[in-house]
Amino acid sequence: MGLLPVAVAIVGLQYALFCNALALLGIDAQPADPTSPNPTRSVGAVGSLTGAISLLFGAFWLVIGAPLGREGGVVPVQLTFSATLAIYGLLWLGVAIVQMAGWDARPLGNAALIAFLMTVISMIVIGTWGLSLHLILVEVVLLSYLLVLLGFWAVTHGKLSPKVEGAFLLIALVTSFYLLVWGSGILPAPGG
Repeated sequence: MGLLPVAVAIVGLQYALFCNALALLGIDAQPADPTSPNPTRSVGAVGSLTGAISLLFGAFWLVIGAPLGREGGVVPVQLTFSATLAIYGLLWLGVAIVQMAGWDARPLGNAALIAFLMTVISMIVIGTWGLSLHLILVEVVLLSYLLVLLGFWAVTHGKLSPKVEGAFLLIALVTSFYLLVWGSGILPAPGG
């Protein structure tokens, strides 16, 4: 299955996951000196905005370009992946704006809850496509994103340590390699 838009989207998502994970873990999270700017703005621009742009680009590409075709059983696959990429693209766009502007992140934490619900729905839809090792691994990746989304709400509401959320982001980063390499079709998916 050639889903090049998924590869492009996941590369950007991995930038967002990595840059934000390091910041949450406390790595380069404070200004270098008292006169230096807050690095959160840089994380927003370099990580979160990069992720948002690539995820939204991938989402639109799947709908407009329809790389798998415009008829038959491939249409729900493309639409499901497009919607899933859009869920994260829009959330990361919000994260980028809030980080760069220095706004209160609690409303974004709340938005992560609806993204959580939408992800669960995507997982249910994917589950109806049958049982294969490939689809199970896709579901595992999405499960790691659910941890990130719940953690995001919890961190923005003071219920979870940022370091734990940073660890969740790193787990999601690692699992995302499956979508990047096998889910996109760069290499043939196992049991796909």
